[in-house]
Amino acid sequence: MLTLQELKEITETTKHGIKMPTARNLRETGRAVAEKRLKNDTWITAYQNGYALYHASGHSTVFPIHACGAYLYVSNGVSSYLPEHFFGKEPWYVRLVLEGEDRLDRNQRAKEQERTVSYSAISEEWEVIGNAEENPLEYLVHRENRKEILHCLTERQREAVSLCFFQQKSRKEAARELGISSPAVSAILLQAARRLRKKYPSGDQTEKVVAAV
Repeated sequence: MLTLQELKEITETTKHGIKMPTARNLRETGRAVAEKRLKNDTWITAYQNGYALYHASGHSTVFPIHACGAYLYVSNGVSSYLPEHFFGKEPWYVRLVLEGEDRLDRNQRAKEQERTVSYSAISEEWEVIGNAEENPLEYLVHRENRKEILHCLTERQREAVSLCFFQQKSRKEAARELGISSPAVSAILLQAARRLRKKYPSGDQTEKVVAAV
């Protein structure tokens, strides 16, 4: 197994001030030296020119491989510092995936802030439905076949909805199973709720959904 230290030895060190290539440019012209597919639509690729491309849930981010050193991990308000040498002997993709997830998370947060929408809105999306004590998935399951409900969602959305609502798992547990961050799970659920809202709008004669955000 190629380690991160070995990967850094066979890839170029990127220079400061040089414009970072786009994900498309890397895929089309870059020479990949290592690739790891994690799950479904999630993978990480390292290129000879010293850049890594991380793709998850339809989104991609590019970053310098050699810039991935120590890592500060925060869980439940507790910070853990992992020094650079901790990752040196680990499989090459471990540290890069952490970097990729963090960058996608920051990008998503920035986009949501621009739209003045926060992740907390997910609770509103799922709460406002016919009976205020029911979430939309519970409401729909009582009236429609589960397979039909999930059919209108993307594969990633189906996975998140199944874990969080049908299997009653927490966002954190779902994030671990999907290999993504908890905020990313919330974002996916938000997208799923909006898609269901469009599929079953308020006032529809079938009364599948009687209210929506």
